[in-house]
Amino acid sequence: MKLNLLRRTALLTVAAAATTVAAAQTAPADSTSTAMATIVAGYLQPAFERQYPADDTARQMFVDGIAKAFAIEPVDEVYYQGLAQGLNIRDNLVQLRAEGYIIDNAAFLAALRAILDGGNSGMTVDDAKRYMDSVARRLSQQEQARQTDFLAAQAARKGVEKLPSGLLFEVITEGEGEHPTADDTVEVLYTGCLANGNVFDTTEENAVKFPVKGLIPGFSEGLMLMRPGGTYRLYIPAEIGYGQRGAGRDIPPGAALEFTVTLLDIVK
Repeated sequence: MKLNLLRRTALLTVAAAATTVAAAQTAPADSTSTAMATIVAGYLQPAFERQYPADDTARQMFVDGIAKAFAIEPVDEVYYQGLAQGLNIRDNLVQLRAEGYIIDNAAFLAALRAILDGGNSGMTVDDAKRYMDSVARRLSQQEQARQTDFLAAQAARKGVEKLPSGLLFEVITEGEGEHPTADDTVEVLYTGCLANGNVFDTTEENAVKFPVKGLIPGFSEGLMLMRPGGTYRLYIPAEIGYGQRGAGRDIPPGAALEFTVTLLDIVK
């Protein structure tokens, strides 16, 4: 899944770089090759460094993969096109399984092969879409019940308070001084996780600054309860979080969120 972004970036990069160096094709081959590689690396490196900041093995494997692509003979291109599609399909199936869908690789491949070989899977495309819609509705109902149960369990714990918005908060350490307002910028440390405990975002030890009013409503409301030096735990229902849209692959639709937040300072 980590390399999915790099694969997409690589496809876009080659087109952009080709345009940039088109005028240099009369230059010596080594210079043109170096220029092209430098431009491509400029596009690829930022994403690579974010995902593998100190992994020399991954760096070497990535470049080896590019070198292998260069060595593909025309007769093998169809196979490698299938391989590229397979990597994307695999990533999508991994995400679907994380959302609760039960998908067997062997059964999936058997049905796919049957259709592409000119046969059928026993379902029409419309049948398949209706079936997947029904599964999605069932999983959504089950997930909503789990989120509701999670929030109810937190609300029942001693020391957890509930506000009219639905926000739950727990004071771990109380701070001192003024509360931030919606118009303030704050400096914080935080870790965010889902109801199942999976961490989707963390600052670790690297403090970040952002405007209070630029956040999801539940996080903004929680920050305005705090004082500098304080640490709170916030339990945010989806209605004042990311709602039914979710956020990328890490935060599913309808997810309740748990944030442990330390307010370091109100930036003046």
